Amino acid sequence: MFVLRISVTPLVVEKIKAELTKSLPDVKSSHRVEALGRGLGFHTYAALRSALHSATPVTVAVTARIFSAYLNERGFEVEGAHLYRAAAQAAIQTILDTVPRLHIHGIGFGRPQRNADGSRQTSQQQYAEFLERRRECLGQNAAEAFLRSLALLARVEPTKTIRSGTGSYRLKHIAENYVCTYPEGGKLGPDYVPNGMLIAAALHMGFKYRTHVDDLGYDTQNASFNMSKVVIDDLDVELRPRSGLAQDRARAREMREARKQGFVIQF
Repeated sequence: MFVLRISVTPLVVEKIKAELTKSLPDVKSSHRVEALGRGLGFHTYAALRSALHSATPVTVAVTARIFSAYLNERGFEVEGAHLYRAAAQAAIQTILDTVPRLHIHGIGFGRPQRNADGSRQTSQQQYAEFLERRRECLGQNAAEAFLRSLALLARVEPTKTIRSGTGSYRLKHIAENYVCTYPEGGKLGPDYVPNGMLIAAALHMGFKYRTHVDDLGYDTQNASFNMSKVVIDDLDVELRPRSGLAQDRARAREMREARKQGFVIQF
């Protein structure tokens, strides 16, 4: 399960309203916005609008249970996932605006790829592909991957410094194996998580990050974070019991038990 917190700003609220309009076209607009106000922790939509004038943006936890209850009372059976996905897309948009090199597969451009005719991508082709990957960050699938990442990262402790072994590509594979739900129920994971959505979730939660380049100076598109490697290792073993790390730990346990019994096991 995850907790989705967002800063209430005019751009964020307009983004959520736009996404709810697309996903809930049959719900009256007045009901949608009133439900939104309640789902963001306000008594009315007018109170939400008033908060938009605050000098310091108010941070709220999205609560879809209240959002759905308001609409259900008015004859609209609406799952809370609609609000979570809309709010997630608003959160992702904020991260995209803050990190202009972020895209669905990570951060940066990476090495130019081969075209179908064997030629290398031109800079124009690579940039066009980059823009398309940016657009992919704002779909429903990306929003759900972002929420799955939040659920996993809620179990990860921050550290003072950025550590090795905390790479986004590793974390995204762990997140893909995490059995998680929406706060009010309903399956969310396990399922696919793009590298860029794991990074976006980490940045949204306030983790610091560092990017990397390969031996030719190209972006690897991955990031490392100020996260506890011990916790990540434990999660990796728990969620990927067939991984190399899990098998190494299993062999180490067998060796310890064998020594206690006075035996020696050879692998």
